[in-house]
Amino acid sequence: MIAYVERDWSAVAEEKERFWANRLATADPLEAIEIAEELRMEALAVHPDWPSAEERLEDLKAHEALSELMRRAAPSRAG
Repeated sequence: MIAYVERDWSAVAEEKERFWANRLATADPLEAIEIAEELRMEALAVHPDWPSAEERLEDLKAHEALSELMRRAAPSRAG
């Protein structure tokens, strides 16, 4: 128990971050979707009311803003 409590938790977190960065970088699109779905299901198990209507609206606004930025950055197709 003492070894567990005294574990270097920052090192554990860093290794976990490295693992998932590598895992997602090497995953094919289907694997990435499966991982995302597992995370979504876990979030729903912990917070069944997630996302709230307010969170959904905030997410929609963020997507709209990103879409607008991408539209502006895209090269013009005119001409």
